[in-house]
Amino acid sequence: MTVTIPQAAVLVRREIPSLRSHNMRIAREGQLKRSWPVAPHEFFRIFKDEPLVLEVEFLETHPAPQIRLYTNLLSEADEWSEIEFQRRPAGPFSLSLTPPRCGIFLFKIKHSADGGKTWFWDRIPFSKVIVDPAGAKDIRMYTLIPNVSGRIGDWIAALDHVRDLGFNMVHLLPVTAMDASESPYAAADLFAIDPSFLAPDDVRNGLAQFEDFVRAAREKGIRLCLDLVLNHIGITSQMAGRCPEWIVEDKNEPNGLMRAGCWHMNKWIKWGDLCRIHYDHPEPVIRQELWAYMKQYALFWANYAAYTGGMIRLDNLHSSHPEFIADLIGTLRLAYPDLIIQAEFFSDSNTLLKTAARRELNLLLADAWEHPFAEALRDYLIYLHAISTKLRFLTPISTHDTSSAALLYGSPAAAVTRYFTLALFATGQMGMVQGMEHGLLEKIHFIGRNRVLSLPSPDRYSALIGKVNRLLADHALFQEGGNIRFVDQGHGAVLAALREGCKRPEERFLLLANLDTTNPYQMKLDLSGIRPRDGSCLLREMLQGEEIALKDDVLALEIEPCGMRAYRIENR
Repeated sequence: MTVTIPQAAVLVRREIPSLRSHNMRIAREGQLKRSWPVAPHEFFRIFKDEPLVLEVEFLETHPAPQIRLYTNLLSEADEWSEIEFQRRPAGPFSLSLTPPRCGIFLFKIKHSADGGKTWFWDRIPFSKVIVDPAGAKDIRMYTLIPNVSGRIGDWIAALDHVRDLGFNMVHLLPVTAMDASESPYAAADLFAIDPSFLAPDDVRNGLAQFEDFVRAAREKGIRLCLDLVLNHIGITSQMAGRCPEWIVEDKNEPNGLMRAGCWHMNKWIKWGDLCRIHYDHPEPVIRQELWAYMKQYALFWANYAAYTGGMIRLDNLHSSHPEFIADLIGTLRLAYPDLIIQAEFFSDSNTLLKTAARRELNLLLADAWEHPFAEALRDYLIYLHAISTKLRFLTPISTHDTSSAALLYGSPAAAVTRYFTLALFATGQMGMVQGMEHGLLEKIHFIGRNRVLSLPSPDRYSALIGKVNRLLADHALFQEGGNIRFVDQGHGAVLAALREGCKRPEERFLLLANLDTTNPYQMKLDLSGIRPRDGSCLLREMLQGEEIALKDDVLALEIEPCGMRAYRIENR
């Protein structure tokens, strides 16, 4: 085969680019001591209303040392800037920055030993910090199940009850028009309210009526958490009918659409009413149309949550398309800078850490209901505190998917004890499902329209739940991580722990919870170090008003079945 070489009149040489030096070198190892984690792939988190505080110390003496931070943290447009560290009269260099926005940011330090004549890049790779919305710090969430709660007007009327219980957020299961199975998670139309929720004498459309509820929630100081169902849709939905190319194909199904499902107990469970959305469609134009449509769906409902200062919940994220989710989160953050993003994502710790480092998930759902006994729950709480610098968890006592709290833990009273434990022993993001305040024994089934919820013993536990929520709201130490020390000596039924404020060390609590529904226990707690030397302190119980003068290091007491104690420690 003969190759024809094109004829050119003149051979033109391309210009050689210049190589500009910034007078920068790579530093040697072992020159600096840093206050933040620096191992490969490390990261940490702060809230938006908290300053980023960094300290660096030279391990050798230099005549004119300088340190600067190189970061994209302070820019609204992802631009990079340098900030000078300040040197203390005696001690390390320090820097304090208040983040202007939420997101995932990088930073690196450079330093000079000769007053800026020569600069050295830190040998440590770029460090990563995640800035979470300040609103994610204090979440007391009440899950309202629309299918058993009447019409939108009834939801508005229920807001006063929710607020009186001390909750500051309402999680609303999807309210979109339901497909034939009448499941809120099987949408027929992603942009319409189900007709069963509408007032029959109101001529306005469903969205206008729903917006009354959104405005009422905001007026009452209640934030909304709205579900986004991104993986699947109803098998006879508008999307499946009009755009079947957006659905994964399955030749074995009668309508050719693959059914969605999940893994449970090493078994695949197929959901017959749901088909799987095809985010990996090979045709670029179709894929782009689908992604754009689903992002508009997410933005549409996130708009209502953001209006109330609230949160979105990404349903079943562990089964979601990772590239689409990453794109979506970036889109949501640009549109709603302070929106809280929470995910139902069940996996091992390593996977969660890797995912959190790549995507901005402000809260993950903790599966505390899978640890019903004291020993396992104690270990789980220790884990939640230990990992709180990297992962933040919402810790409800159960969800709308799990069994009722009364059945999970043995009695309605046990459920309240469990609420107390997860509210005050964990890190400040708490929740419960509708009906627990009434001592509801059975799980509320959220599938099926127009069902009336029968509530036994109205408000049976409301006063106690309200007191727990007030403690959670009034004392910032319950919203901090890593500030717990168990003093129960590994007891098989009773949890006892000391909590001390990180920002306000003078604020301290002793907490006890008996998870046994039948037996009381005599306890002797070693409280060494909590009272002043050669003095005493007062233990003021915040739920029942009891007071104990602690004059030595051992506290002996009895705690009844399902008993709870929250002692505020006050020096005398």
